[in-house]
Formats: sequence, C-alpha cells, structure tokens
Amino acid sequence: MGTDSGNVVEIDQTNVRAIPGYQAVVDYLRREITLGRIRPGDRLPAERKLAAQLGVARETLRQALRILEGSGQVVIHRGAAGGPVIQEALIDPQMIKLDMAGRAESILDLAEFRSITESAAARMSAERRSDDDLARMHEAQAELLAASTKHDSRLADTTFHLAIAASAGNSMLLQSIEDARVKMFAPVDLMSFEFVKDSSYEAHEEILAAIARHDADAAGEAMRAHLATTKLEFERLIGDAAPTA
Repeated sequence: MGTDSGNVVEIDQTNVRAIPGYQAVVDYLRREITLGRIRPGDRLPAERKLAAQLGVARETLRQALRILEGSGQVVIHRGAAGGPVIQEALIDPQMIKLDMAGRAESILDLAEFRSITESAAARMSAERRSDDDLARMHEAQAELLAASTKHDSRLADTTFHLAIAASAGNSMLLQSIEDARVKMFAPVDLMSFEFVKDSSYEAHEEILAAIARHDADAAGEAMRAHLATTKLEFERLIGDAAPTA
C-alpha cells in the first residue's frame, strides 16, 4: 500500500476534457496515474473540490472512486479529512503477464507508432522550439537525474517527451503521443518493470542537444534510436510473459 505523503494533488484543468460519466472519471484518473502526474502516496482533493474540478456530480465521482478502490489503486479513509490516497494497484502480476502476452502484437504496433510519431515530433521541435520549450526539456532532464523512484522517473520521462511533442506545434501530434504513452505503459507499470533511468537520461541528452542546435535530422534519428531500445525492452517483457509449453 502506498504511504500518504501529505501531497495533495492539484488537478491540472488543461488536462481535463468533458467528463460525462463515472467511467470517464476512472479513465481520466488512471491516465494521470500512468503518465506519472498522480503518484502513489499522493492525496486527491476532498470530494466536493475534486468533483468541482472534474465538472461532475459528487455521486458520479463516488462511483468512479469505488471502482478505483476495488482495483486497489486508491484507498479511502472513511471519516478522515481530505480525499482518497493513491496507492500501488494490487493486481496479480501473473494476470498482467497473460494480458501482455495476449496483446503482444498491439503493444509492438504501439512501439512502432511511437517511433514514427515521436521521431517526427523531435524533428519538428528542432525546427520550431522556443527558448522556453528548451528550458522545459532541461528541467525535465534535471528532474529525471534527481528521481529516486520509478514513479518520479516516469513523470520526468513523460514531461520530457511531451515537452518535445508540445514544442513541435501540432496539437493532434501531441495528443497522439500522449495517448500512445498511456496505452503502452499502463500494463507494464503494474508489473515489476524497472525504469532504466541512466540509459534514458543519456538518450534524452542526445535528443536535447540536437534540438538545441536546430538539427532536425539528428534529433529525429536520436529519438528513433532511443525508442528502438525501448521496443527491445518491451519485446523482452513480452517474451518473459509468454506462457511456456
């Protein structure tokens, strides 16, 4: 179970789209957890405030929280002040492995899709990025270097990749890259998957240096090489997950 860090999450209104029902609230919160914006130990805002931030009725929010509590992703201390606390999902790792094995083709398709879209984003970033964009990438790298947990590393990694996508200046490209990250990392983050911080940091440095000097070809190639390594890691995970004869 995650420990209550005392950190109350502030919902970023720019990430909230129209949320019509409790399943959409569940999907939204799981998305934020997968992207690392909400981490184990974080406390959500109190029910009334959270419902208002998400633009839903309190009963809709309660239904969503019941589902998340049942999956082990949140714990609700009833009668206590404050909102629910996020914790590690209590899901049988073997079930996740079987799910991954069954979805091997789609996962590897996602890895290929990420290589195509994020290489394009890196090229466009090298051509279009502002000084502020570059500063945000540097900040994400500093956060990755300082990260001491998988969840901190995931957040810094997400921030770096999405900063590049945002600086490319195409909202549809940014959305597709964010969606692909969620679909790819949601299952593996429930396993004992360790984020390889050092190699990711070094790969990011190559990408960042190319973007900084406006070298679109080098930026695209550095991103492609980085994600090729990620794809190999996923192939290993899928191989380990495959049932033995």
